[in-house]
Amino acid sequence: MPGVSFYLDQSALDTIKAKSKASHTPVSRIIREAVEQYLSHDEKRAAKERVLSTLSKSRPLGGLKKWEELHKERTGADADRG
Repeated sequence: MPGVSFYLDQSALDTIKAKSKASHTPVSRIIREAVEQYLSHDEKRAAKERVLSTLSKSRPLGGLKKWEELHKERTGADADRG
């Protein structure tokens, strides 16, 4: 894996080092996973919009706002089952 250098402010670095020490995880892994998660955010949103588009063609749900409301409702219902 190629090495990359970049700068962090001191408070961010201190936080990462503390998490690294507490979880016995290398700082580089914490940073790499954070970057990977950041990069996958747009992909997840695009996938969500594709699903919404597919669903709305056959049975309109009221757009992304309505989708968010439905998702929140279903997530809450799932949490109440436990």
